[in-house]
Amino acid sequence: MRISIMLPVVILLTASSFISRAQYNFPLVELEKLTGKNASDFETAVLEKDYTLESKTSTQVLKVYSSDKPSANGKKNIVTRYQVPNASCKIEFSTTDKKYYIEVKTKLASMGFKLLNEDTKTIKGAQATVYNYSNGPFQLSLSTYTTDVIWYVVEVHI
Repeated sequence: MRISIMLPVVILLTASSFISRAQYNFPLVELEKLTGKNASDFETAVLEKDYTLESKTSTQVLKVYSSDKPSANGKKNIVTRYQVPNASCKIEFSTTDKKYYIEVKTKLASMGFKLLNEDTKTIKGAQATVYNYSNGPFQLSLSTYTTDVIWYVVEVHI
């Protein structure tokens, strides 16, 4: 009888340990909503998801936030907000989570996104293939590049 009582406690402790180390991956719909928020509301939204402003890499027009918790490979997710005065903002989410990236790609068609073109560019010194999509009001770019790990990037803007 004692074992049956202890088993749920062990499972709960194991699950909570895993959850406490997990990073938050912003769903595509949430990234779209973040493009409509002002800088203050954007900051509140990402801080609530356990991200912290990286003041050394941020500027007046570019705000960079990294997750408080690293992934299994030690890398932290990064969400950035870029906005020049009198323009709409761009939101970029970078992660090393391949499953997240594949999930975003598979949901694009059901959300009305159509592939516009494919491009190449250099990101942090690495060659990247960029896939540009649109669903009318939103433009979306997906890219991958490799530094010491493979990064998956989702950029959304109006």
